[in-house]
Amino acid sequence: MSRFALLFALALLAVLPDAASACSVCYGGDEESRKAFLFTTVLLSLLPIGMIGALAWIVWRSAKAADGEGPGAPEPAARPLPHP
Repeated sequence: MSRFALLFALALLAVLPDAASACSVCYGGDEESRKAFLFTTVLLSLLPIGMIGALAWIVWRSAKAADGEGPGAPEPAARPLPHP
């Protein structure tokens, strides 16, 4: 990039500071838009945590079923009582 183009870009940014730091989410919008962005931020932050938790629960449940402790596991056979 030539020095002239760089100086021109810096001069343009100095003249238009609002356009240089414009952000449609941070500096503008109504309250409803801000709430929507906050909701989607929370949703997208909690989604991976929920997916990891669900995967851990499935692994835990399948490990418990493999040990014979989970639902659907056969009941242990009753031992006969010893005769006196």
